Amino acid sequence: MSTSPARELHGRDTELALIRGELERLSDGAEAVVIVEGAAGMGKSRLLAEVSTIAHSLGIRVGTSAADPSETVVELATLLAALFDGAEPLLDPTELSILHAQPEQRFWLLRDLQALLERAALESPLLISIDDAHWVDGGTAAAIRTLPMRLMGLPIAWIIALRPPRDSTPLVHALEQLKRDGARTIVLDPLDDAAVAQLATEMLAARPDHSILEQLAAAEGSPFIVVETLLGLQEEDGIRVVDGLAELIDGRLPRRVHVKMRERLGRLSDEASDAVTVAASLGRTFTFDELARTLGLPASDLLAPVDELLEANLLVERDAKLAFWHDITREAVRASVPVTARRALDRQAAGVLIEAGALPVEVAVQLATSAEPGDEVAINTLLDAAKALVTTDPQTAAQFGQRALEIAPVHHPQRGEIVGTTAIALHIAGNSEEAITFADRALRETLPALQEAEVRLSIAGMFAISPEIRIGAGRLALNLPDLPETLRARHLACLFHNLVTAGRVEEARAVLEDARATLGSVDDARASFTLRVAESALEYADDRFGRSLELITSAYRDGIFAGDDQRLRLAHMWHGELLSVADRYDEALAIAADGLAAAQRDRQGWAYQMFETWHGRMLLRTGRLSEALAVLEGRFALEDGTHAAAVLDAAGIVALGRLAIHTNDSRQARRLRDIAQVMLARGTAAVRSHAGWLLALFAMAEGDAEAARGWLRAPTEPDGRAILPRFPLDIADEVLLARIALAARDDKLAQLALSNSRRRAELNPGIASIAATAAHVRGLLKRSQADLREAVDLFEPTPRRLELAAALEDLGVELIATDRQAAIEVLGRALALYTELGATWDARRARSRLRELGVRRRLVAAEPEANGWAALTTSELTVARLVAEGLTNREVAERLFVSPHTVNSHLRHVFLKLGINSRVELARLAHDYEIA
Repeated sequence: MSTSPARELHGRDTELALIRGELERLSDGAEAVVIVEGAAGMGKSRLLAEVSTIAHSLGIRVGTSAADPSETVVELATLLAALFDGAEPLLDPTELSILHAQPEQRFWLLRDLQALLERAALESPLLISIDDAHWVDGGTAAAIRTLPMRLMGLPIAWIIALRPPRDSTPLVHALEQLKRDGARTIVLDPLDDAAVAQLATEMLAARPDHSILEQLAAAEGSPFIVVETLLGLQEEDGIRVVDGLAELIDGRLPRRVHVKMRERLGRLSDEASDAVTVAASLGRTFTFDELARTLGLPASDLLAPVDELLEANLLVERDAKLAFWHDITREAVRASVPVTARRALDRQAAGVLIEAGALPVEVAVQLATSAEPGDEVAINTLLDAAKALVTTDPQTAAQFGQRALEIAPVHHPQRGEIVGTTAIALHIAGNSEEAITFADRALRETLPALQEAEVRLSIAGMFAISPEIRIGAGRLALNLPDLPETLRARHLACLFHNLVTAGRVEEARAVLEDARATLGSVDDARASFTLRVAESALEYADDRFGRSLELITSAYRDGIFAGDDQRLRLAHMWHGELLSVADRYDEALAIAADGLAAAQRDRQGWAYQMFETWHGRMLLRTGRLSEALAVLEGRFALEDGTHAAAVLDAAGIVALGRLAIHTNDSRQARRLRDIAQVMLARGTAAVRSHAGWLLALFAMAEGDAEAARGWLRAPTEPDGRAILPRFPLDIADEVLLARIALAARDDKLAQLALSNSRRRAELNPGIASIAATAAHVRGLLKRSQADLREAVDLFEPTPRRLELAAALEDLGVELIATDRQAAIEVLGRALALYTELGATWDARRARSRLRELGVRRRLVAAEPEANGWAALTTSELTVARLVAEGLTNREVAERLFVSPHTVNSHLRHVFLKLGINSRVELARLAHDYEIA
């Protein structure tokens, strides 16, 4: 009597019902995410296969894949397989060649995949099923974290199966975020007795008696062990069937279950044993040809051994390839082979895969564990893999680089390149102590001083890492002997720039003269460009905005020829920042649009994010709160504080926090408060300054002035002087500082606000918003109606509408004691302006002041609508209409000249205000709304 694994799924009715319910949501256009956790052998793969069948029956197109442990460093391997593989792929495979053009650019790849999925989902509902997710690559983990959120409101279901996580990994963080956003979680427990009996009945084609069920009880509900036990009993003729009842002949546990894999392989023919042992080094799936070439045999000689392995249920056929019957089986086969033999087989298999055209990253894991010293192919392949991964998976890139160094001879010609790549990867990965230790040792041992200085210059110019690390790299390089003057000039200019951006202004001044002197003896456009950009930043930190603008204007003009694209884009943004400080917002916003378009055209993800963050901050300053919220909310939707190493990102998070306060978004405020705490604990001095300021603003919003003052003291300089963020700054922050000082009765803090605002106004005559801020601070601290009126008059022609409303409110409060009617008129104007801007928290406060003055509702602006079409802002309404017409996020973004993330953020607000969950519902409501 022959036995095969069961066709039916037993004991999972509750789980299937839950998943079916989630899939049925897709018919209404809503999204769904289900996470399935279960130990090895608990039936995750079988469950997912059944889910695919259900999805097909519901008219849902299905894409499936299983992560392969040999592809953990192949960027987006698992996701791309789910989207593009199979007889009926979810996405057009011809799009794959475009996506692979530059595989290291994860930022753009995910955006492209988002656009393709969005378009596909508008045509029919989709299910993306990912099995064995505990082995996914970094790109797929990032996609799991971002795409379900970015594709909200579309009929796309994600089902992700994995073993219970033991460590904190990017995937674990991604799944935790999905759970917070509403993903359903299923934990596969052991099968109960009834399910085990049903499974045995199907496999045996007979009802099992109590003796068989007692034998199966030893499996403790593991579907894999139940099946293995039944297969073993059949192989050994341990069961007989009489009148439809299966009985146990021999009560001993089958050898298939209790013997070690080595003994099990010993019962196979030598040819079959060799074949399955070698196959285990090729991966979970492999072709017949790959197995034959690894064994060095003609394919015809493998027909009988492979057939024997199929009969023994060690291998199965899957999608025109051979595969192990279960991952547990493959792991057991590998464990049965001595370590030295396994390494040799892995190396041999890697060689076959390389000859077949495998990419370096596809075989690097095998080579890292199997290569011996002096293995030239392994050295080159590991280096190539490290270079390919350095931007997307720097931690793994560093590991490959370090392994390449271990097996490379001391005088290997590529040793210097390996060291440089590894040092940079370690720095990008954020392993600062390890990176510095490695660089100090390996660079000195491997490279001559000139090459070491070049590598350290690369590190010093990496804006993605902490400026403190960049500063350290520069100082070490400058201590090297016999540096050429040009290289020394570049290092000094870079060090000066890094000190300024880190907020270490006094140290920067000490370096400046040396940098100028060295530059005077060389003619180097790159060093000169870097120095002038940094000098502009220093002047900015000193509140000398006119001089700063002059320097950055000339630097940007000449920087085109400096060969430093990264710093040139930074200079472009900085030029716009200085124009905005001078109230030249039309010019600044044009630069933002140009910078975003250029970054998108050149597929520069870091530049796009930099311009997007700055654009959001400018929108806030100009009182365009809903637009600013959409930009910054989309930009920082996945931030947890650990990635905010750049001071410009920190400033963007502060801006988003201010928006949360003004719009009375308590949930967002709580999230950002947690992020600020992480920034305060882990950030540089400049980042800590922003974090402390944000926490102070949150404390003031809650009416706790003492806590606000305490947070200002937290990120201070050694003298204990309260410090506002200086890079970048907001010229109106001194007004908020004055409020804290008044509420906390802190005269020193009040004098700091007064002196800062006065000095800035004196240094920058003719800039209305700066003069208005100084007048506003004076008016608050001196309770001067004249100064407050001056502030209102000066803010009036500027784009700073939120600051104008605040000045009006403060003037109204001061007028209460002397001219009640004038106070009502001014407060009423402040309320109207707050309401127009969408500053609901401020409007509520102004409305309360008016009611205290006895002004009834008929004279007070009505509370803005919180729900329904009337609650939508102009931007939200525009996005809603375009999406309802069937446009994708990318198409809407291109039409409105914003990012897809901004569109997604607007869409989330639209769904919330309209009380819907899908684009289908939006289209229906929009149709009814237009008719009405």
